[in-house]
Amino acid sequence: MGEPSFATLRMATSSPGQLHSAPRIVGGLTIHLIRHVFLFNPAAGKGRTLRDRDRIRAALDASGLTGEFLDTERPGHAADLAEDAGKSGVDTVVAIGGDGTVNEAVNGLMRLPWAKRPSFGFVPDGTGNDYGFLLGLRPGDLEGAARVLQTGMARVLDVGEMNGRFFANSVGLGFDGAVAEAASKVRYLKGFPAYLWSVFTVLKDWANFELTLTADGRVLDGPAFLAAIANGPRSGGGFLLAPAARPDDGLFDVCRLGGLGKLEALRHLPKALDGSHVGLPWVTILRAREVSLASGRPLTAHMDGNLVFGAGHPEPLVFRMHPRALRVVGNWERDGAQGRN
Repeated sequence: MGEPSFATLRMATSSPGQLHSAPRIVGGLTIHLIRHVFLFNPAAGKGRTLRDRDRIRAALDASGLTGEFLDTERPGHAADLAEDAGKSGVDTVVAIGGDGTVNEAVNGLMRLPWAKRPSFGFVPDGTGNDYGFLLGLRPGDLEGAARVLQTGMARVLDVGEMNGRFFANSVGLGFDGAVAEAASKVRYLKGFPAYLWSVFTVLKDWANFELTLTADGRVLDGPAFLAAIANGPRSGGGFLLAPAARPDDGLFDVCRLGGLGKLEALRHLPKALDGSHVGLPWVTILRAREVSLASGRPLTAHMDGNLVFGAGHPEPLVFRMHPRALRVVGNWERDGAQGRN
């Protein structure tokens, strides 16, 4: 890596939330060298991340951030690269792409024991960027994301697990899973417009499903439009299905929408953009550490934007919370979990 830039050096400190690494002595001062690995997903954002490559590199360089810059080459590759980076002793693994890239990188990091698990950072430049919202990062503001990484302030956040696979932000089953699948096929729209277009595309043929939801022993049976298991407040590129979800309280926020008709959905779904759907009679919000979803037919689910087919039937989706499992670098003065973004 050569000589570190000034921005990669940190004075020794005991401030809470600050990243740490092995101390070095330079000019009589004890410093910390923050070593990064950047995982770049050229397929994220339907090609936008690839087009932004030079801008991303320039933003990182301008903030004095150094480290290995690795391209992902196949599905699951970011998980392998993140795990290898942790084993090599790096301090921070940074995902560059969208929520799916986040999901893969977090899965790789969670394979490691806590003592060897690097901190995690994110440059949001994908389709939905819901995890970026959680971290107080604005999509497209590459320079701002680089400055946040350079500052290096981290909080310890929760990580969810579904049937042996980890997720950082949310899982959606039912209508929102079908919307995520449709949005992945939209060619000419990106970000929230792709999701909004897909809402109307899916709704015209949508049929509700039977759902058995179990949350810390409490059981709810009946027809459902969707069920979302949330660690963060936002999903689907802009919908606040679980607006009060916090990523560090050790609990999932579970949002269940009951047997909603198509006309009701057209009328009320826009309320999920600002969270004002909460309190409506067909909306149930629960908090729990352990959750299961069993559906009456196989459905598409999304896990941090990545698609899971044949979900919920015949085998249920089983969720378990891992409290305070990952150190995450973010803009904690404007994080989405506190409604300030």
